[in-house]
Amino acid sequence: MDEFDSRSHPIQEDMPFQRRTWIAERIGWVIMGALLLAALAGLFFHGPLSHTIARTSDNAIAVEYERFVHKTARTDFRIRADGISREILVRLGPSFVASLDIEVMMPKPVRSSAGNQGLELVFAPSNAADLLIHIGARPKRSGLMRTQIAIEGRDPLNIAQLIYP
Repeated sequence: MDEFDSRSHPIQEDMPFQRRTWIAERIGWVIMGALLLAALAGLFFHGPLSHTIARTSDNAIAVEYERFVHKTARTDFRIRADGISREILVRLGPSFVASLDIEVMMPKPVRSSAGNQGLELVFAPSNAADLLIHIGARPKRSGLMRTQIAIEGRDPLNIAQLIYP
């Protein structure tokens, strides 16, 4: 008698069903392992899959951010502008303002205004002819957020974030 044959003594065993159960169990372990590896790689928050940098074609403007964020966690944007020795106007698109609550901004803008174009922030020139702006914001809603961050006189950078509930 083969160990994989169904038996009725000492207890009733249905070995074809048992084999299907073992296969389903192994598939479940593989799926859990894949989800664990994806989480460690940053698919659900911080990590190499999540971290990205959007740049202009001349690399003068760059925005560093996370592709995947949680609704309950703060997300950070770092905007870098090189070679600008005058006041700089940064425009955050309307969907940025609609999707995120800004909690932290360094340095503080000299002036700011909101309108149909989004939020416009004017920053003082820096002595080093470059500017680094840090914006910490908390998502208001879940879903896909597509927005633009633009600096006056330059092409806008397209930003896309998936906000998990």
